[in-house]
Amino acid sequence: MRCITENRKQLRKKRGIVKIVSIVIICVICLYALQYVPTQLSAPSAPSVKGSAPQPIGQIQSKISELGASLQSQASSAMNSLKPKSTTTREELYQYALRIVNDDRAAKGIAPVTLSNTPSAQEHADDMLKLQYFSHWNSNGLKPYVTYTMLGGRGDVRENISYVVAHCFSGNCYTNAFDPFKEIKDSEYNMVYQDASSGWGHRDNILDPNHTNVNFGIAFDNNRFYFVEHFENNIISWHAAQLIGGELHLSGSLPASYSLSQILVYTDPSPVTLTANDLDGRAPYNLGHYDSGTLVGIMAPKLSPGYYYPECSTGKIEIQSNSEKNCVDYNTFENTSNAANEMDMTVNVSKWMGSGIHSIYIQLKKANGDETSSSSLTLEYLK
Repeated sequence: MRCITENRKQLRKKRGIVKIVSIVIICVICLYALQYVPTQLSAPSAPSVKGSAPQPIGQIQSKISELGASLQSQASSAMNSLKPKSTTTREELYQYALRIVNDDRAAKGIAPVTLSNTPSAQEHADDMLKLQYFSHWNSNGLKPYVTYTMLGGRGDVRENISYVVAHCFSGNCYTNAFDPFKEIKDSEYNMVYQDASSGWGHRDNILDPNHTNVNFGIAFDNNRFYFVEHFENNIISWHAAQLIGGELHLSGSLPASYSLSQILVYTDPSPVTLTANDLDGRAPYNLGHYDSGTLVGIMAPKLSPGYYYPECSTGKIEIQSNSEKNCVDYNTFENTSNAANEMDMTVNVSKWMGSGIHSIYIQLKKANGDETSSSSLTLEYLK
């Protein structure tokens, strides 16, 4: 009778120990499931018991002790990896992104860009994060160069965008799980070295030798990280860029090796409110690229007396754009400035101020004959 009673006591103790082990394992698994886990963790398996004979209590207690130490070590490692990153200012992230960009440019022998104060990239990043979409258009249906003009930009701007989605078992990611420095570095690397699927357009934008400035957009929460680059060509030092009625007044200084070539006019649809479903699910917003709009006109230098542009139709001339010939409205401009490397002109643009919005691209010619776009200005938003 005594042996039976002692055996029952031992069995009760063993069952209690097994319950404790089970509870510890379940708690650790729940901890993993409820938190963001950046790297896959594997929980140790329970100790195996061969044969039907029960193990002595001392051996079981030893294995429990080893299991507890192992679980504590893994839980500690997991929690350390999930600790909130140290608070970083947006300016520090901008400076880091600038260094990464200029390192890529220097590796190809290209001059560095400087940080611009125009907040167009940040506005786009904030808008994408707020509505949880990914597109070159914003929720007002505007392309990057339109927003750039609205916020005071007067150069030519080209956009790169990227984003990262966090994968969390429970859908409730750990606060500040993203390391912004790592995400910036990884995004920049992918755009320079793994951009084949985009025709290397992001890389070419980063490495364009005509760029002089860049402004960044960095926005993230527990689930998404957005990184936006707006590369700028600020070649003209502007004195005035104003639209008064139908008269466009442009005045500024050009570098010594540049001359004014022509001004192209493009049109886009009027602004329209778009949802995240529109931007992620409808063309052209979800195509992953954007264009300059529809070419509708050109402003060309006024010719000497007795010389005229051949017209393809009354008030229209033929120009080549994107391997296509276009018969478009034109007007001429005359530089009234007598100072070297200065421009000052007023052009009537009322013929293009119909429906939609209209952007001009000012083309400059270099001493070697190459042309570059120096400014993209949306007329309706010139202040």
